[in-house]
Amino acid sequence: MKSLMKIFVVAALLVFSTTAFAQIRPGAFNIGPYFGVGAFEGNQDLDNAPVIGIRGGYDFTKNWGVEATANWIPTRYDHNYYVPRAQGLPGWYNDDSHVNVYNYRIEGIYNFELTSIPKLVPFLAVGIGGQTIDYRGNTHGTAKDRTRFAPDWGGGLKYFLTDDLAVRADVRHVIAIGSIYNDIEATLGMAFYFGGKKEAPAPPPPEPAKQVFDERVRLNIEFDFDKADIRPRYHDELKTVGDFMNKYPDVNMAIEGHTDSIGTDEYNQRLSQRRVDSVKNYIVEKFNIDGKRIKATGYGESRPIADNSTDEGRQRNRRVEAVSIK
Repeated sequence: MKSLMKIFVVAALLVFSTTAFAQIRPGAFNIGPYFGVGAFEGNQDLDNAPVIGIRGGYDFTKNWGVEATANWIPTRYDHNYYVPRAQGLPGWYNDDSHVNVYNYRIEGIYNFELTSIPKLVPFLAVGIGGQTIDYRGNTHGTAKDRTRFAPDWGGGLKYFLTDDLAVRADVRHVIAIGSIYNDIEATLGMAFYFGGKKEAPAPPPPEPAKQVFDERVRLNIEFDFDKADIRPRYHDELKTVGDFMNKYPDVNMAIEGHTDSIGTDEYNQRLSQRRVDSVKNYIVEKFNIDGKRIKATGYGESRPIADNSTDEGRQRNRRVEAVSIK
């Protein structure tokens, strides 16, 4: 018994460091050994003894399953009996002999789900089966071999070390019909799982939306004639842009600078670049934004949005605007 316990503990320690979040999976088979202690009701005259067994099962769903179990309990029959002595004098004798007890059953299993600890699975079990007691070592014939119908019920805990390996602890109350004996089995075991449908890992959270500028991050700044200075009235608008870029650090921005049609093409190209650089530098310096995230391009007077023949139209064309977020 001690050697079996050592083997079990060592096997558990070898895999206990895993971080897998496994649990019962529908359609999976399992098989594994177990061992523990069997305790017999006193009037059976059987000593408490080690239990050695094996079980196999199938999980229909995450909650419902079925298992077949068989075990062997090598115990002793300790019985005092009376035999009259010679000359009519009574005498008491003790029958201390080796006995084999075999239990075999099929159980329905209900597994509970603990969302906070998915690796830990409590369960209940109810089964039907039989119990055979073999008194072959009983040299005095004080007891006879017998097999009884023996339903059982109980429960336990499974702890998944990996997707395919669990340790488990079980307790069963075995009721041998006939004399209505009540026996207890307390065991530890391992279960090896194979087959079944593994759940797909949860998808990663979506990346921050890379969206075009909406009402919160609209950027359209107008300038005075022949100037590249940012008017104070646009500071709040630029703050909205800076806050947006800090909130979504993987988002990049493209901005464009423009002029009206007064002046030469060459001069207006330089002026538009100064304007767009002025806006970029403001965002970078005021809001600690990496300058590589902002692409600033001047287009001179080549892209008007209004009529350059009027004061109002020229004012609208003297601008820097955001065109996209990448």
